[in-house]
Amino acid sequence: MSNSVVSQFVLTEQMIEEFYREGFFYAPGFITPETVERINREQAQFADREAGGAWKSNAFVHFDKSEEQFPETAAMLSSKTLIETYERILGDQVRLWMGMYAVVAPRGEGLAWHQDNMYTHILGHMLNGFIALDAISEENAGLWLAPRSHRQGRQPDLNEKGAEHRRAADPENGMPCRPMAPGDAVIFHRETLHHSKTNHTDKPRRAYAFQVSAESCRYAETGKLLTDREHLSSRKQ
Repeated sequence: MSNSVVSQFVLTEQMIEEFYREGFFYAPGFITPETVERINREQAQFADREAGGAWKSNAFVHFDKSEEQFPETAAMLSSKTLIETYERILGDQVRLWMGMYAVVAPRGEGLAWHQDNMYTHILGHMLNGFIALDAISEENAGLWLAPRSHRQGRQPDLNEKGAEHRRAADPENGMPCRPMAPGDAVIFHRETLHHSKTNHTDKPRRAYAFQVSAESCRYAETGKLLTDREHLSSRKQ
């Protein structure tokens, strides 16, 4: 795999500071238009599948189970340049927690405000990436973020026990992300509150979301390292 996955994006120290201070930063041109096209092509059948207007995702957790079916996604997730970007942000070697091809159906609804750390509770720094695979704005379920919400720690889940998704209280400072071109990304802390609204268009809104952990992260319930997750630093291509 060559570094052609990445286009003009260059990580700066200011972006790293924003990640820790504000809980996110914008990453324009995070992956190339060609990479966007290849990922959308290999997920076309999933994107077109009816889901009753609901938000849906196709997960990628372990390379040995998913790489054969989704080689372009695997190539992007194991890009040497991108892995080194995550290592600089987190100051450590990194593991892939998960990736997912995320689709909001035409006229469909996104997810309520939540932190991903409200699902599996993990201690330590982790980052999330949201990559636009279409032109994305408020019109088609663009991402919203709450600056500095990662400083508040893990929030309680307001949904009933056993619900599929988590829901946090609506933050007072939630704001829409600026419009994103295909290949643009937002990188944010795992405890930054985020959500997406309604897709008001007649086309599905496609994005790729992923989560990466520092090597030093541990499960809150057991104190164990995340050794059940892929060590990305050893897969640099």
